[in-house]
Amino acid sequence: MKSLAKLIGLILSILGLSAKATKAKKAKVKKIDTKVKQIKKAKATIQKRKASVQTKKTAVKKAQKKKPVKKPSVTSAKKARASLKSRAKR
Repeated sequence: MKSLAKLIGLILSILGLSAKATKAKKAKVKKIDTKVKQIKKAKATIQKRKASVQTKKTAVKKAQKKKPVKKPSVTSAKKARASLKSRAKR
């Protein structure tokens, strides 16, 4: 009778259906799950840091240089007088 129980237990353990085998499998799965959770947390914190750095980058953006103002080409005396007046006002 005892040998029959041992034989059944041996067959079930080979198939992975015994209590010990399921306990070991559950422990492995639990370890993997905890690692996955840690990785997800780390990923979330990295995303937050990345977002804050991006906002800082936009704030620190270099000042745009002004385009060089093209001086008006003067072809007549009237236009020359007007351009000199506008320059004097500045």
